[in-house]
Amino acid sequence: MREEGKRGHNGALEEIFLAWEGLTECRLCVHDHSRRLHVQSGRSQYEPNRGSHRKTYPAVCGQCERELCQEYCMHRLNRRVERRRERAFVKRCHAGVVEVVAPIYWNGAHVGTLFAGLWRPRHSHPEAAQPPVEPERVQRLLRVLPVLAEGLAARYWGGRELLTAAASRVAAIEDFIAAHCRFGITLASMAGHLGLSVSRASHLIRELTGQTFSDLVLAKRLELAEFYLVSSDYRMKEVAQLCGFSSQEHFGRIFRRRRGRTPAVFRKQEQQRHF
Repeated sequence: MREEGKRGHNGALEEIFLAWEGLTECRLCVHDHSRRLHVQSGRSQYEPNRGSHRKTYPAVCGQCERELCQEYCMHRLNRRVERRRERAFVKRCHAGVVEVVAPIYWNGAHVGTLFAGLWRPRHSHPEAAQPPVEPERVQRLLRVLPVLAEGLAARYWGGRELLTAAASRVAAIEDFIAAHCRFGITLASMAGHLGLSVSRASHLIRELTGQTFSDLVLAKRLELAEFYLVSSDYRMKEVAQLCGFSSQEHFGRIFRRRRGRTPAVFRKQEQQRHF
């Protein structure tokens, strides 16, 4: 890894995560849906590999079938969070591995997820790669992990009350797009969030940002795509799905038009540059 890459990943959050891991003796994986946690003032705040189960736990998750991992640890999990809105819960994946999960919420939106620990079921084969689950330890994590999630939400999504009226509106627009651009976000949903008519919301967004609502959504989706391309081993179809594009072909076409490179070429060149 290049020296500048090492410095770039040693951000303030990485120090917090390392301290948390030292106290709990549990590896932490972070799904940052809006990328608000990962980058502040253009600088990486934590090691990008934390964003991928397969890279955080290569000996276990890295050996599992990709499609099953995606279904259990991302799609199925996100559906559960949206349906139940739990502060923390215990998840068992298709391979029987157990971990504690704490969603990060802000203004009612699911903006990220923390995962801690990785254990095999208590009565599984004693030669399994992971240690057996300890119920008391899991209960402790269920109490403390959501506190970390809430603290991150307050620090990285909150603190906007002292902004001017215009800046506050821009922040509200940016926050909503960051939280919802992975799904079928619409101008109507944005207008409802702002308490405005669709027409008024459209004019206000252009007036405050100089861009259309569609342009802002696309910019955020491309920003997320760049992050996943560089810091994860997600396939192009998976990146397209994670970032809200209708298909891999649509993603590739838009990315090349806006970035001048195909996603595959971008990934290869940027990973060589950073790592």
